[in-house]
Amino acid sequence: MKKFLKLALKIAGLILILALALLAYSFIPMKLDVAADQNGNSFSSTTPSANLPEVKLSLMKAGKMLSQQSFSWRGGKWGETYESGMAAILVEHPQMSFLYDAGFGANVDAHANAMPWLMKKLANYVKEVPAAEQLRQNGIAPESIKTIFISHSHWDHISGLEDFPGAEVRMPSAEMEFIRAHKMPGLIDQMIDKLNVKTFEFTDGPYENFDRSLDLFKDGSIVFVPLPGHTDGSNAMFVNLRSGKRFLFIGDLTWALEGVQLPAERPWMARKLVDYDDAEVRHAIIKVHLLMQKYPDLVVVPAHDRRVHNRVANLPNFER
Repeated sequence: MKKFLKLALKIAGLILILALALLAYSFIPMKLDVAADQNGNSFSSTTPSANLPEVKLSLMKAGKMLSQQSFSWRGGKWGETYESGMAAILVEHPQMSFLYDAGFGANVDAHANAMPWLMKKLANYVKEVPAAEQLRQNGIAPESIKTIFISHSHWDHISGLEDFPGAEVRMPSAEMEFIRAHKMPGLIDQMIDKLNVKTFEFTDGPYENFDRSLDLFKDGSIVFVPLPGHTDGSNAMFVNLRSGKRFLFIGDLTWALEGVQLPAERPWMARKLVDYDDAEVRHAIIKVHLLMQKYPDLVVVPAHDRRVHNRVANLPNFER
């Protein structure tokens, strides 16, 4: 019996060592194999900037979280703090003004309870001025924002929705199905039946290296494309300005710009906390990486990379 117990303990110890080794391995630097995933990456034409309407955009910093860089992308440094920003994007188009994501809202303390337990232990959130209050301080009535698009339905992107009561919340139908199926429960489950939701489909055919898109105003200025994987209905938004500047807001496809530059995915532990389909995420990362190679001046904005947020005009300033 004692021999059996000793053997069992040895086996358990070996399994534990192997598990820890595999976990450590998931943090080491490793780039995704771009050459192995070239499927569906032919490029279509876009609207010349001279033909675009006058559109402007501004970023509103609406909260942040402090965590370890090593959890943000494979190869991130251990022991180095990573500032993960929460932002709302204000877009002003001749036809309407709208937000893309809402950042932390006035009630963020209550909303933070929706975070997974392990994430609460790994990150600390810091409140900043909510988007609705920033608009008010800059002479823009929050009530004038009638539409808010969301990149996906995780709590840190929707907390601020409560501060815009009555606003229409737009999301792909795939995201609504994802929410209703409770595939990744959280704050959205408490909010969804109180929101004025209108879903959309990607009905406008190929755009860049995406096979489907939604050209919101049919003028080439604002184009949404699907980026499934983080959630089923995760999406990205192109903003094309008459000046020739181009922005691509990619939600949580990667948490840091390094994710699409290298390209590299999140470590295994982070993926298991937040991603629904690893293979879809990897495929989408490579799509954006190839876009960046084709268009070096394209400003790619991960939803949480505060370093990139600092390079985009912040309210009251605008990109034009």
